Amino acid sequence: MKWLLPAAAILLLAAFTFQKAVAPARKTCSTCDNLSGVEKIVCLAEDFKASLSASQVTSLQLDRTLANAQKWSNLPVTFVPRLGVRFGDLNATQLEKAKAILQAAMSNRPYEGYDEAQQLWAADEYLAQNGGGSTYGAGQYFMAFLGTPSTTGAWELQSGGHHLAISNTYANGEMSGATPSFRGAEPFSAFTLNGNTYQPLVQERDSLAAALASLSSTELAAAKLTTSFNDIVLGPNKDWQFPATKAGLKCSQLTGSQKSLILAAIRTYVGDIDSANAAAYMALYASQMDNTYIAYANNAALTQAKDYVRIDGPRVWIEFSMQNGVILSGPHPHSVWRDHTSDYGGLGNPTSSTQTALRFTGKFEVFPNPAAATAQVQVELENSAVIAVNLFDSTGKKCTGGFQYNMTAGEHTLPLRLQNLPQGQYNCLLEVKYPNGTLATASKPLTKI
Repeated sequence: MKWLLPAAAILLLAAFTFQKAVAPARKTCSTCDNLSGVEKIVCLAEDFKASLSASQVTSLQLDRTLANAQKWSNLPVTFVPRLGVRFGDLNATQLEKAKAILQAAMSNRPYEGYDEAQQLWAADEYLAQNGGGSTYGAGQYFMAFLGTPSTTGAWELQSGGHHLAISNTYANGEMSGATPSFRGAEPFSAFTLNGNTYQPLVQERDSLAAALASLSSTELAAAKLTTSFNDIVLGPNKDWQFPATKAGLKCSQLTGSQKSLILAAIRTYVGDIDSANAAAYMALYASQMDNTYIAYANNAALTQAKDYVRIDGPRVWIEFSMQNGVILSGPHPHSVWRDHTSDYGGLGNPTSSTQTALRFTGKFEVFPNPAAATAQVQVELENSAVIAVNLFDSTGKKCTGGFQYNMTAGEHTLPLRLQNLPQGQYNCLLEVKYPNGTLATASKPLTKI
């Protein structure tokens, strides 16, 4: 979606071109190849389970409880045990099948998603070979299913180990949560392993630093926190402990280009999940940009230990904190993406009034595209619902909309007036609220000519 990639963010990519993207895992189940979305993930999960022994399945398949969902950490697995089956205990075929699940569940963008996970596995292997010993290594990662993988019930794909936590939750065949999503990297400087050069998380750091660098001296003063941070605030065992009061600089005071840089930084986290769900999250976070805050501590360059930055919105929560080295010299980052509502798919959320938005899977079209004066929005509903259609520019500012329509089941066409909007890239966000309270969203890019 072009509207999520401002020119300033694209320029940052030049810093990453020396990195070598990791080759994706070979597909392992031809039956699943023609499927997509959660249906494919479930198919691959069943294929993986079929390759395991009975005792391995018992370790893999667990109850979906908050206590189990919280079994993640930034520390090595020898310090904090993880749930599920250990990668190092799988044979080559089983490991390939496990990784195929992650490949299907994550983004295929270079340096994000599955590629980023592979780079973090490589970083841990590097630590094992350079002073860390058997505590570290690519085999020291785990996978668990919390709840039975299906397209009807609720379940979580949990995977992680040192410096990596993946918590993808699904409900009724749709993603209901992609967080907590933890990433860390030691070494943080570029390293070479088996002839390949890696530097995971540098794009997150550089994007966040670029957002801070865009602030004026007055804005930096408003964004700076008085507290010193040795680590992220909402790390492991800190679930649902979001600060009651937001700190830092409110983004409503920023220019469009500054907001675009913050959105580009958010995208380096949201971009770890599949493109359809990433677009829905980005549309939501962009729509809330004016009520989002950015804050930092120590140095805005984010190169030294105790340098810290936070993005805190009505829904989005991102932290990036530089740590002292543990095995190697030089600082390294800890970072987390959380969501105020949909962590663990909402499991354990103490705010009873909060609501998790599912992805709308019915017919939703915007045409013509590109459009000049007027476009049409076509929506097909299986049941009656209240729908809202809003248009946002690349900074997350709402440009048109604000109307709600009570719709019966069936196909409906609504006008989207563009006459007073400048040429450029926009995002059309659809929100569908059903009588039972379920909320579903979808987004489509739109070019105004």
